[in-house]
Amino acid sequence: MSGNWWQRIPRPLRWLGGVVILLVLLIIAAGVTDWNFARGFIARVASRQLDRNVSIDGALRVHLLSSAPSFSVSDLRIANPDWAGAGDMLQVRQLRIELQLSQLLLGRLVLRTLEVEQPQLALRRDAKQRANWDFGRPGSASSAHPTRLPVIRHFALRGGTLDVDDAIRKLSFHGSVAAEESGGGTRAEPFRLDGHGTLNKKPFDLKFEGGALLNVNPNRPYPFRLNVVAGASSVALTGSIARPFDFGRFDVDADIRGQNLANLYYLTGLALPLTAAYRISAHVQRADMHFTLADIAGKLGNSDVSGHATVDIAADGRPDLKIVLVSKSLDLGDLGIAFGAGAAQQTGTAGAPQQPAPAQQPISPLLLPSFQFQFDRLALMDATFDLHADSVQALKLPIQALTFSLKLDHGVLDIDPVDFELPLGKLTGEVHLDTRSPPPQATVDMRLSDVNLEQFKGATAAQAPLSGILDMHAHLQGHGNSVHDIAADSNGTLAAAIPHGEIRQALAELTGINALSGLGLLLTGNQHTVPIRCGIAEFQVTDGDARAGRLLIDTEPVLITGNGHVTLSDEKVDMNIAGKPKKIGLTRIRAPINLRGTLRNPSVSLSVPSLVKQGSIAVAAGVLLTPVAALLAFIDPGLAKDQNCAALLDGSAQ
Repeated sequence: MSGNWWQRIPRPLRWLGGVVILLVLLIIAAGVTDWNFARGFIARVASRQLDRNVSIDGALRVHLLSSAPSFSVSDLRIANPDWAGAGDMLQVRQLRIELQLSQLLLGRLVLRTLEVEQPQLALRRDAKQRANWDFGRPGSASSAHPTRLPVIRHFALRGGTLDVDDAIRKLSFHGSVAAEESGGGTRAEPFRLDGHGTLNKKPFDLKFEGGALLNVNPNRPYPFRLNVVAGASSVALTGSIARPFDFGRFDVDADIRGQNLANLYYLTGLALPLTAAYRISAHVQRADMHFTLADIAGKLGNSDVSGHATVDIAADGRPDLKIVLVSKSLDLGDLGIAFGAGAAQQTGTAGAPQQPAPAQQPISPLLLPSFQFQFDRLALMDATFDLHADSVQALKLPIQALTFSLKLDHGVLDIDPVDFELPLGKLTGEVHLDTRSPPPQATVDMRLSDVNLEQFKGATAAQAPLSGILDMHAHLQGHGNSVHDIAADSNGTLAAAIPHGEIRQALAELTGINALSGLGLLLTGNQHTVPIRCGIAEFQVTDGDARAGRLLIDTEPVLITGNGHVTLSDEKVDMNIAGKPKKIGLTRIRAPINLRGTLRNPSVSLSVPSLVKQGSIAVAAGVLLTPVAALLAFIDPGLAKDQNCAALLDGSAQ
C-alpha cells in the first residue's frame, strides 16, 4: 500500500513536484563543467536499454541551465546485436542536440537543434526477420511501425553513408548522404541520398532529393523526389511528407514501369501476379500503416487498366491488399501470363530504364504453362482482387467481357467467380488453391453453358464446322507448382454434351482430310450438313491420364463412337473415332479417324488397317450404351430430360 502513495497525490501537485525536482537537479548540474566523467555511466545505461554495446569515445559536453538545454557527444558508436555479428550499426562523428525547455515543461519533446556529422548507418536484417534497427523485445513488431522523430526546429546533416543488407528483400545497398549548409550557414542545399547496390542479384540504384533540412518548418509539408531503378523495373515518386520527420504520413504521385509486376516483390513485399511489360501511375497516400492508391491508370501489355487499391500493414508486418481494376479492352494473352503462359520480354517499356532482355526461347512443345510459381510468397500476405473487362481481345475465342474475384487468405487462394461472357453462352467457374503444405493442391470447377458453336470458326472460314448448343462441366483436383504439373497429377471428370446441332462440310476442310467420308456421313444436298441428334463426350481423369469413358455422336445415318486417352504429363493424344451405319447397306464401311500428336500440335489421319480398329470401336460402343443420367446431370441437370439424348442413352436410337 505504501508503494501507491505517489498515486494518491493529486496530479497537478505531482506535476509541480516533478518540475521542482528537475529545477533542483539543473541547478546542481550547472556547477559541473566537465561531464566526461559520466561517459562510461551513460554508455552502460544506454547499453542495457538497447541490449547492445554503446560507447562514447570522444568528448561529452552538457549545458543544462538554459532555456535550450543541450549536450554534444563525439565518436558515438552503437554496436550490432549479438546475432548480427561484429561491427557497428551506427557511428557518428559528432552529435549535438538542443532541447526547447518551455515545450519540455509542457510534456512535449521538441528539438531546437539536431546536428549530425558524418553518420555511418549500417542496417541489417537476416532470413529469420531479425533486424538490427529493431530495439524491441525479440519477436516484437516494432519495426513494422513508421518512423516518427520529434519536432526539429533546426536540422543539419553533414555527410554520411547508409548501408543496407536485407536478406528478406534480398537487398544490398550502399549510399552516400549530402545535406550541407552553404553561404556561411545562411542558405542550405537540398538533402540528397544517392546510392547503388543489388536487389535480388540485379542492379539497384536509388536517388532521393528533398528540401533543405536547415531551418525546416515542422508545420509545413516536406517535399521530396525519389527514383529507384531495380533491374528492369523503375519507380518514381514525387510528393511530400505531411510533417517533416513523421514518415507515417506522406502524399505522392507514383510512376512505375517494368517488364513484370511480380519483380516488385522485393521492393514492396507484395506478391503481385506475373504480367507483361507495364507502366502504371497512381496517387499514393499513407496514414500510419494504411496506404491508399487512387487514380490507378496504365497499361499491362496490350491491356488498359484503371482502378483503386488499399494496403494495410498488420502489427506483425503482414500486408493486406485490396484492389479493384477495370479494363476497357483486355488482351486475353496478358491474362494468360498470370497463369504462367509467359511472354516475350521487351528491351524497353515506354522509355523506362530496362536491362537487356534475354534471348527469346523456342516455343514450348507443351500447351499448358509449365512456369514454376513461388507459391510460398502467397503465405506472406492477404489480398482481395476484383477485375472486370468491358471487352476482351482474343484471337480464337469470341469473348465479350470478363469478371473475376480473387481472395487470398493465409496461403489459401480462391478465384470465385471466373466469368467469361461469350456473344452466345457463358463460361463460369471457380478455382481453389491451397498452398499451406507442399505440393500445393488445386481444385478447378468450370462450366460452359448454352454456348452456340457457330461462333467458333476461323477468320477466313465461311461457316463453323459444327453448330448447336454445347454444355460442358469440368471438375479436377491436382497437386503441383505449375498449371502443367497440376494437370499431370489431376483426378476428376470432364464431360460435354451437344443436345442437337449439325456437322458441316467445314469439318473436313478443317482437318485437311475427308473426315466426313471417313466417318461414313452423308451430306444433305446443297446444305452440306448432317444433323446431330445428340452428342456426348466424357473423360475420366486419373493421375493425369484423361481416358474417354464415353464419346458418342448420334446422327441420322451413323452413330459416331470413339475411344482413347490424353496423357497430360506429356500432353500426347491417342484417340480413335469411327462411324457405325445404322442401316445395313446404307454406306460401305469407312476407315476410322485417328487423332494423334500433342495438345499443341494435334494431327488427324485415316486409320490403317481400318477394319480392326473399327471393330474394336464398335464393341466399345456397345459397352458404352448404358444409362448415363448421372453423367447428363453432372453436365447440366436439364439435359437428362432431353428426348434425343435419352433415346441415345437407352439404346433406342435408330
